[in-house]
Amino acid sequence: MREFLSVAICVIVSLVLFAMGTRFVSDIWIFATIHSLQLHLSIACSLALLAALLLRRGILPFALLLVSLSFLEHSIWMSRQFAQEPNPAAPVASLRLMSFNILMDNLENGPAIRDLILSSGADVVNVMEAEPLRPHLQELATVYPYRIGCGELTRGCDLMMLSKLPLAKRTIASLSDIFAERLMLAQVAVSEQPLYLAAIHTTKPYFDGFQAHELANAAELLNGLQGPVILSGDFNASSISPNVRRFLRQTGLRSADYEPATWPTELGWAGVAIDHIFVRPPLAISSLQRLPDSLGSNHYGLVAQIAVPQD
Repeated sequence: MREFLSVAICVIVSLVLFAMGTRFVSDIWIFATIHSLQLHLSIACSLALLAALLLRRGILPFALLLVSLSFLEHSIWMSRQFAQEPNPAAPVASLRLMSFNILMDNLENGPAIRDLILSSGADVVNVMEAEPLRPHLQELATVYPYRIGCGELTRGCDLMMLSKLPLAKRTIASLSDIFAERLMLAQVAVSEQPLYLAAIHTTKPYFDGFQAHELANAAELLNGLQGPVILSGDFNASSISPNVRRFLRQTGLRSADYEPATWPTELGWAGVAIDHIFVRPPLAISSLQRLPDSLGSNHYGLVAQIAVPQD
């Protein structure tokens, strides 16, 4: 019985490792979620193989354990590859940004989310699935008089950008045929330093190849912008997924040194960072924190302090 359980664990782990390894051959969309979860699956496989070794010592579980640990090391390396470089001390201004997927049908928590935004101190708030805030737009406008979304340049109330700062060069884009109006661009000035703000919400990576297509379209739009860029939103994938890594490589955007887990909320710190805030140098993320309460959403929100170098 012990031998049977050990072999069964090895077979299951072998299949998972094979699926993770397909990233080195081709970005097969059907395995996209597994690629995004490589860090978590590597840990799970390693623990399972330790159990297999306890049940029965053998070459196979030991060899597979080495492979799992290699995948784990590779995951950690990937998570650091596009992290921002340390910036030398320089005069800076600061912009506080909140990004939060509040969940489209989370209507009962609309007032609480409104109050959270109003008391956040954020200069800019990017909201995904913003429908619960539709009844509260007038109250939000008392603190955030500038807006894109929920009827302002859009037909729907999905992606929304709220700002204390005037929004210039406002642009709305649809990245694919699945969801409309899921990329927003605007220019603001922070202590007279112009920069671009962008908000995004991509489809899930297992929707055929649509996410890769959407990120390619987003990269083309962002690469047409001259100057610093801040991009935030729900990518439905971790920063080690092939689609997001390709996007970061194409755009030159960088992540914080550490990205907190945002989904699913039930797992807390052990979840996956699928909501991101990226910056294009010379901007830098001074701090990145997860909101302590999801307020009924299946995502945690993020708050970042962005350092804006001054000429």
